Amino acid sequence: MTVRWRLYAVMGGLMVFLLTSTARLVDLQILDHAHWRERAEQIQVRQLTQTQPRGSITDRHGRPLAFDVRATSIALDNYRMTKPEVLEDLLQRHLGMSESEAEARIYRPSYFTWLARKADPETADALKADADAQGINGLILTPEWKRAYPQGALASNVIGFAGVDDKGLEGLELAYDARLSGQREERSVVRGADGTVLEETIIQPGRPGRDLQLTLDARLQRMAESAVKSGVREHRAQGGFALVADPQTGELLAIAQDRTYDLNAFSRSAPEDRKNMAAVQPFEPGSTFKPFAMLAALEAGSVQPGDAINGDTPVTIAGHDIGNAEHRGYGTVSPSEVIEMSVNTGIVRIAQELGQERLHRFLTAMGFGEETNLSLPGEVTGTLRALGDWSKLSVGTIPIGQGISVTGLQLARAYGAIANGGLLKPLRLVRSDAVGGSRDATAATERVATRSHVDQLTSMMEQVVHGDRGTGVYAQVNGFRIAGKSGTGQKAVPGRGYVDGKYTSLFAGFFPAEDPQYLILVVLDEVQARPYYGGYTAAPIFREIAQGIIDERHLDPNDAVLDK
Repeated sequence: MTVRWRLYAVMGGLMVFLLTSTARLVDLQILDHAHWRERAEQIQVRQLTQTQPRGSITDRHGRPLAFDVRATSIALDNYRMTKPEVLEDLLQRHLGMSESEAEARIYRPSYFTWLARKADPETADALKADADAQGINGLILTPEWKRAYPQGALASNVIGFAGVDDKGLEGLELAYDARLSGQREERSVVRGADGTVLEETIIQPGRPGRDLQLTLDARLQRMAESAVKSGVREHRAQGGFALVADPQTGELLAIAQDRTYDLNAFSRSAPEDRKNMAAVQPFEPGSTFKPFAMLAALEAGSVQPGDAINGDTPVTIAGHDIGNAEHRGYGTVSPSEVIEMSVNTGIVRIAQELGQERLHRFLTAMGFGEETNLSLPGEVTGTLRALGDWSKLSVGTIPIGQGISVTGLQLARAYGAIANGGLLKPLRLVRSDAVGGSRDATAATERVATRSHVDQLTSMMEQVVHGDRGTGVYAQVNGFRIAGKSGTGQKAVPGRGYVDGKYTSLFAGFFPAEDPQYLILVVLDEVQARPYYGGYTAAPIFREIAQGIIDERHLDPNDAVLDK
């Protein structure tokens, strides 16, 4: 009996325990469900992301072009918010919201509503202080970083910008986004009902982005932009740009254009203003292309500096007449005079002797028809048709810069090969190590012409500027030998062909001619003033930029090679 009573006692105890437990569960899950649900909702677990600063962008001398500054983003937990009527007034006063906008943000049913992204920390602190003083709960302040561009619009079409989410959207900010971007910090945060942090765990540590030093010189960039803008106004052009480069290294010192925009207010800019004309706007190069046909002929041995060339007009190819500017006949001329006076018929006859195949092969080696692989988004290739697509007329039009399109970057790179003795070097925009960046300076240097033939061509190009009948005399700079070439390309309109009144006016050159250290290309689009020729419009802008470089660098004609 004793054992049986013990068994009954144990079973009875278990029954009492089960009944008590069941009653408690009923109490918790049914009778007190609302109470415990409210307690659970008062503790929040969230994954928070903390941005890290992007790397800075500087010019070649370390002058700041872009960097991050501290900012504070302001959000609202609409369910935890108190005193909405008072908060509405504070949002209008501190954040400049309209009454309707403040109401829409406050009464939005959400645990998280943005009130302001990347506000000044002073603004956020003032709002929070007023809210605390009024007993308002629900504001969430998150420290972040905001991009700042201390030079405003300077080099805007090169630098580009980063958006509110810290991602590069244009220019080098986009091309080198992987390098410039920091690694975000990921945290798990447990907060109480009053917002107090109860527990915080770092899931992924953050790191700042890496810096980028450019080859650009901010002072030369500003000077070149000023020269281009004044030149566009003076000659009533639709637009214009200029490139300044070191032909010995391929480093770009300035990429200037008349259309710019304030990087600190990029959202107010138009897409047209954000284009980099030197990379994305192809054009027919006109007579600035003649030196390449001449160099190809010198390389092939089909012309010699002492040859006599027929400069009379016109020359007929495949039933089409190609004439000189203003129908002028020059009689017998030397190759140097062909370049100096820009004799169309002379260079066409030289190209005929050279032949299409050798001309095409040389232009391909010079990089026409392909991207320069510079790190500027949207770069186009221009147009150099395959040899099989050339017509019989191409040997007459291509040497005078018609039937082919180039970009400013391509033309500058090719002129650089003349200036540095026949080496085609990749253009560069970035000085520092570009790990994580794009394709800048990844191409190899290639020899495309012998120095002796380049020297012969350079002497011809000096006559363009310093000769009695040169077309580029307005590019002269006192005390310095300049080698260059002017050009005027008539623009073709789809369905209409070449149209009067639409021209691209150009001048390309380098100095000092005996040891080139600076290469300058100037391109004007649709000059409305008269005369519109490149020698009258683009050449003076070349001179202004060259003189600015000389003054800025304190160059002496007797000792012009100084550190850049």
